[in-house]
Amino acid sequence: MAEFATRAVGNAGLTTGIIGSALGVLNGGLGNILGGMGANAPADNYAVSRYEAGQAARIAELEGEVKFRDSTIYTDGKLLDLYKYFDGEIKRVDGKLCEQAVYNATNTATIGCMAQQINQLLGLTKLVIPNANICPGWGNVNVSIEPTTTTA
Repeated sequence: MAEFATRAVGNAGLTTGIIGSALGVLNGGLGNILGGMGANAPADNYAVSRYEAGQAARIAELEGEVKFRDSTIYTDGKLLDLYKYFDGEIKRVDGKLCEQAVYNATNTATIGCMAQQINQLLGLTKLVIPNANICPGWGNVNVSIEPTTTTA
């Protein structure tokens, strides 16, 4: 029976060793491979004073203001780029409109001159051209045409 008691003590020691090793690994042993449970907990899990919380809130507020300022500057830059693009397009279209206005004015002047010349030509001619238009002085003279007879 003594051999059984010795074996029981050995089994109890072995079991205790296994359980201790397992708990050691679970609690951060072997380079904290399983995360640990308390003794080697991360440093973020501690109580914070009201002063530290206020500082953290102020830092977050200032960082937000900086980010807002940066985004505003970026947005302003993009809006300026957009304005420059549209300003260039408007100037280009304005240039084309000015060219068209000059072309239209030239055509209007040319058509006006041509209309005056056409009116002068219409004043010279009529359905039947009078003698006075062809040879001045012949308009008041009665002209008679008589056929001549020839002997055959």
